[in-house]
Amino acid sequence: MVEAVPAAGSGFLDPFLRAGPFAQVIMLILLFASVVSWAVIIGKSRSLRRARRETREFQSLFRHRARLSDYVTMARNLTASPLSAMLLAGVEEWKSLDEHLAGQPERAGILQQLIPNIAGAMERASSRELDRLESRMAFLAVTASVAPFLGLLGTVQGVLRSFLSLRGQEFVTLQVIAPGISDALITTVVGLLVAIPAAIFYNSLTSRVRDLESEMTRFISELTGIFRRETLTGHIKNRANNGEV
Repeated sequence: MVEAVPAAGSGFLDPFLRAGPFAQVIMLILLFASVVSWAVIIGKSRSLRRARRETREFQSLFRHRARLSDYVTMARNLTASPLSAMLLAGVEEWKSLDEHLAGQPERAGILQQLIPNIAGAMERASSRELDRLESRMAFLAVTASVAPFLGLLGTVQGVLRSFLSLRGQEFVTLQVIAPGISDALITTVVGLLVAIPAAIFYNSLTSRVRDLESEMTRFISELTGIFRRETLTGHIKNRANNGEV
């Protein structure tokens, strides 16, 4: 009994090595995109996981604080949470307005009217934090959409090269054209292997960012209410000191 001998060049890397120069360039581009994509995926997964964990801790501690100084201390200890930057921006704007209006007889009442300025400061901080959370994620979206087309381009060029090599031949069989076509298809396989993880993780990471964005929107409303309460309390105390109540 004669043992079957494996065909030469049937290794895993053989299709890559036998591909034409154009296909090899495309596969190098796809390999680079894959490496960068996985670096982005790992980095953003870690940062978003930390941001989510510290945001939950922030919300838990936030409900047990009574003074703005307590809020500031807490925010400086939880820097990964986007809510911390928003709170610090709101407190900074509030203190700036309070110092600017020092000595005014109706300082607390004016502060009450300037609450939208504080909300605006928090919204600007929210926008900056959102940009930070979404940084580098656009690369995943581009990779997910472009990689399959790059792979297809390499395949089409490879198939075209294979058929052009058959010009002038009188008899063409499947055994003649199949190797060239199979080699050309490797770029499409590589393109899909790069695009699929990029698309999956882009959608997953985007969903996490949207969840944090919702928390940020709710926090602006909640913190605005706290500033209204602070200024109203100050206004009542000021009137009491003046003997108006």
